[in-house]
Amino acid sequence: MSKVLAFDVYGTLIDPHGVVSLLQSLVGDQAVAFSTLWRNKQLEYTFRRAAMGGGKHYRDFGVCTQAALDYTDAFMQTGLSEANKQILMTKYAELPAFEEVPSSLQALQASGLDCWAFSNGTPTGVAQVISHAGIEQYLLGVFSVNQVRTFKPAGTTYDAFAKQHAHGRGADCVLISSNPFDVIGAKAAGWHAVWLQRSAANVFDPWELQPDVTIASLEQLLDVIVSLP
Repeated sequence: MSKVLAFDVYGTLIDPHGVVSLLQSLVGDQAVAFSTLWRNKQLEYTFRRAAMGGGKHYRDFGVCTQAALDYTDAFMQTGLSEANKQILMTKYAELPAFEEVPSSLQALQASGLDCWAFSNGTPTGVAQVISHAGIEQYLLGVFSVNQVRTFKPAGTTYDAFAKQHAHGRGADCVLISSNPFDVIGAKAAGWHAVWLQRSAANVFDPWELQPDVTIASLEQLLDVIVSLP
């Protein structure tokens, strides 16, 4: 069976800091710091809910994103109105793709590889953002962790994807992600994993589980996929 490619969405295909220009009009020179804290708390809240076992404690990605926005506003004392918070949440469905993403996905599709979005986001949220970014035609569909009511890097998320799209064979799945926690989760589940190091300043965690390959751009992915066993 050929490899099935599972692309993380936020941070890998889609730029979560695409809100900075809007934030500049709302919080001025605090925009970059605000965007960074918002993103970090968003991820922290998904980790917390996964650590609590998901299930009855699960709240979807949109809820975590809203809570992280509320926290950031309170912590930074930016005094955003509810209307402006709603504008920011709406913007999250309109985030841009990174520059090389459309052409890279198109080349992968043309090569005959199966490419899926694999995200902590909700099915609707991910469908909206990839459609707005103009890349949905290069992906076979969206697999959302909503199905298992927890978040990556919980092992059940990777197992569920493999069961649905690779006949349960994790060894036939390749995760592509800019998030080290996601790469580590995939490796723990028996997958191959490619780390997209979007900045030379980014450092991979010093864990016993490391990516099979590290790339600096999705333009390099097609060449390295063929090297995976």
